[in-house]
Formats: sequence, structure tokens, C-alpha cells
Amino acid sequence: MAAAIGVLIVVGAVSVLLYFIYAASLQSQVDASLVDVAQQATSIERQIKQSISDKGPTPDIGKTITVGTVEIQLLPGPVWAGHPARFGALDSRDVAVANRASPAYFSDARDGGDRFRVYTAAMPDASVGALVRTGRAANADDAALLNAAVLLGALTVAAAAFTYLVGRLSAGRILRPISRLTEAAEHVTATHDLSARIGVTGTDEVGRLGASFDAMLAELQNSVTAQRQLVADASHELRTPLTSLTTNLDLLDEGAGLADLQAPGLVRAAREQAGELRTLIDDLLDLARYEEKQPHRTAARLDLITADTVRRVRHRMPHALINTRLEESLVTVDPDALDHAIANLIENAIAWSPSGEPVDVTVSGRQVSVTDHGPGIHPDDLPHIFERFYRASTARSRPGSGLGLAIVGTVVRANDGDIQVTTSSEGSTFTIALPVAPTP
Repeated sequence: MAAAIGVLIVVGAVSVLLYFIYAASLQSQVDASLVDVAQQATSIERQIKQSISDKGPTPDIGKTITVGTVEIQLLPGPVWAGHPARFGALDSRDVAVANRASPAYFSDARDGGDRFRVYTAAMPDASVGALVRTGRAANADDAALLNAAVLLGALTVAAAAFTYLVGRLSAGRILRPISRLTEAAEHVTATHDLSARIGVTGTDEVGRLGASFDAMLAELQNSVTAQRQLVADASHELRTPLTSLTTNLDLLDEGAGLADLQAPGLVRAAREQAGELRTLIDDLLDLARYEEKQPHRTAARLDLITADTVRRVRHRMPHALINTRLEESLVTVDPDALDHAIANLIENAIAWSPSGEPVDVTVSGRQVSVTDHGPGIHPDDLPHIFERFYRASTARSRPGSGLGLAIVGTVVRANDGDIQVTTSSEGSTFTIALPVAPTP
């Protein structure tokens, strides 16, 4: 509609301009025809004289005759002010023109209710004092002007209508994907069905919008699916220690209670179950934080972070043997999150290494590696070790929730890093590669 109105205004303005140009052109043609007939006055006078017999009456030279659409009146001199004529009595200006004291001129005159365009000039090739007047009805071109006005008006309306139709079709084609986008959004709002897709293709802005909306829905669906899976897995993992804890408390509540000889063992077991719950909850919170929170990355010394992590693990696990080889390395990371990930790798390596076997921690370049001397990872388990709550069949009898390596993988991805695992029957090596920090 806006395009049609714009075209209507522009074409209408052009049409009005063309109409006035055409009217001015007709006026110029009329004036030219009046001048042309006036210049033929001498030959017309001669023809009039020849048309009268030599023996006939004296010809009426002053009579008005018609040449095409132009009326002409010859006024042999001398003329005077007030001299009667076809397009009104002569005045002093006309007398001056006849005497060649003033130039010829155009004027508008009335004869009764009719309007005329009049040209007054001195008689060519005649004695001083003769005058010629030519005139033409002013409304003679009204029909042509009316036709031109109707034609230009029709073209203006047709151009606006054509623009409206083309704009309507184009807008419908362009806005159809947006309509589908709106319908999809309304469908998702009403049904909570995140599997809906628009399927809009193209490289224009609408196509990019549709593709972005589909990508957003896919990510949202994956996020919701992962969230539901996390809730389901967490519920399953929480159920076991909660059941054991409840059972131990029930046993303490029965019989002799704390006076029972088994009470200390039940209390220790309950504390262990509570500790497992606390560890599981902490791991869940850390995992959620690393997945949802944008990491605060900064330039940091990878060797210093690793050294501090090893120190704290040695403090918590004084029985563990940890060998380190740390080269100076500057990377761009979230230091706290990376510290957590390295600690999980070291603790995992300690858990799988036989008693008395050391764990090797190496920092070289932009990489940190943790190597154990355990039995290695089964090929069937290797693709799943970074999944939440995944536990290999050989690890199900061991304590733990299956979130340690999942946290490691999440931290590495959040810091735009990469993690590689090599394994054999003599042990496994986890290697984290991180972005290099710009040189200060």
C-alpha cells in the first residue's frame, strides 16, 4: 500500500507536469498557426481580389474569412482608434502596430460568450497603416486537453494499481516465511513442542532469520533434553545413597538405638552416605555452573595452576605418588575451572593406579597431561567416558558418581580447548590442549 501511494503521488505529479507541458505546447502551436496565417495576408488579399470579376463590385477586403481553424481579417489602412473589427474595436496600440511603431502582439478577446486567442500585426508587404488580425477559438483544443487528462489520469491509476498488485505479491512472498515463523513460535508457545521447525532457506535476511530460529529451537531442545536427562540421572544416582542412609537411620531408630553394638558402624555408614550425597550435589552444581555460565577467561600460567592443583591433591591424599614436569606456559583460560578439571583428572588417575605406582603430570607448551598406570580403558567405554553419570562396568563397584570426567569435558569445551585420551593395558593419558595467550 505504501509503495502504491508513493507511485500514485510521483506519477500523479509527473502527469500534472506533462499535462501543463502539453497545454503549453498546444498554446505554442496555436500562436504559431496565427502567425503563419497572418504572414499569408498578402497572398490571401490577392486571392480575394482575383476571385472578383473585373466588372464586379469592389471586393470587401475587410471581411473576415476562415483559413482552417483560424479566422483572419484584413484591415487596409489607414486605421484609427475605435475602428470596428472582428475581435473588438481597434485602440491606440493597434494603430501603432499598423504604423509599425510597435511590434505585433498576442491577446485574449471575447466575442459574445466565446473566447479567442488573437494575433495583431502590421499587414506584410503593404503600405504603412494597414493591419491584419488572426484569431482562433480558445476552446478549440479543449477536447485534446480532456483526452490528455483522461489518458494521464488512467496511466496514473494503472501505475498505482500495478504497483499495489506487484507489491502485494512480493510482500506476500517475502513475508510468508515470517508468517511461518510466527506460526511456529505460537505453536511452540501453545504446545511446548520444541521439535517444530520452519525450514526456511535462502541467503537473504528472512532466510537467515528462519535458519537462526531453527538453530535456536534445536539448541533449546537439546538443552531441555539434556536437562531432563540430568534430572533423571541425578534422581537415579541420588536414590541409592538416600536409600542406604534412610535404612541406616531406620536401624538406629529400632531396638536399642545408639546403645546397640552395631550403632557406631551404622553411624559411620550414614556419614559416608551423606558425604557421597554432598559430593554428588557439589558435582551437579559445578557441572551446571560450567555449562551455563560464560567462563571468565584471562591469561594465566598453566604450569603454576597445575602446580597449585597438585599441591592441594597431595594435601588431601598424602598416600598418593605424583610426579610432575612443569614447563612455563601461558594460556587463556578460566583458572578456577581449569584447576577443578586438572584436580579431577589427577584424582581419577590416582583411583585407577595400583598402590605404589605414581601418577605423572606434565605441562608442555599449551598442554597439560595426566598419566596413570592402571588397566586402561575398554574400547567400548572410550566414546562415553565424558558423558554425565556414565560408569564403565569395571567402575561400578568403585565409589563415585560418574561426573568427574563430565566436568572435565565441560570445562575444556567452555574454554575452547581440546582433550585427547590415549590408553593401553599399561595405563591411560588424558591431554588437555588450551588456547595460547597473546604475548604480553
